[in-house]
Amino acid sequence: MIEDGNSHHFFIATQDQDLSNKVKKKPGIPLLFIIQNTMVLDKPSPKSLAFVQKLQTNQLVPEYQKQSIVELKEKEGLVKQEGEKRRKRKRAGGPNPLSCLKKKKKKTQEGQEPSAEKKKRRKRKRNRVKAEAMQSVQKNEGE
Repeated sequence: MIEDGNSHHFFIATQDQDLSNKVKKKPGIPLLFIIQNTMVLDKPSPKSLAFVQKLQTNQLVPEYQKQSIVELKEKEGLVKQEGEKRRKRKRAGGPNPLSCLKKKKKKTQEGQEPSAEKKKRRKRKRNRVKAEAMQSVQKNEGE
């Protein structure tokens, strides 16, 4: 199943040392084995690591192509120059609306009435001390 490579992305699970050594020689095949009732995924083999590194280097763009790309962008004016980077200026904000008093409404002359007519104030009720309490206080003072 893995003779032509691992196109279907199979995992190999085995306890056989000979088979695991053969699998480690082929790149891109994960190896599972069991240790004390626990399944363990073996670390990638050196062949697999070398294969991945080779793929990554082949996918990178060569230096001469990078330079030609930069030159073409400069011709078209697509390159952003480092001196042109600008930070956004913070605008001055107003006062905190929660800390400000509300504006008072202006009264028109027609709507103005004397405050006494407009609103009657209640008189405050006085708590009077009961007559018995007053008598006891007076007796204490006299003695």
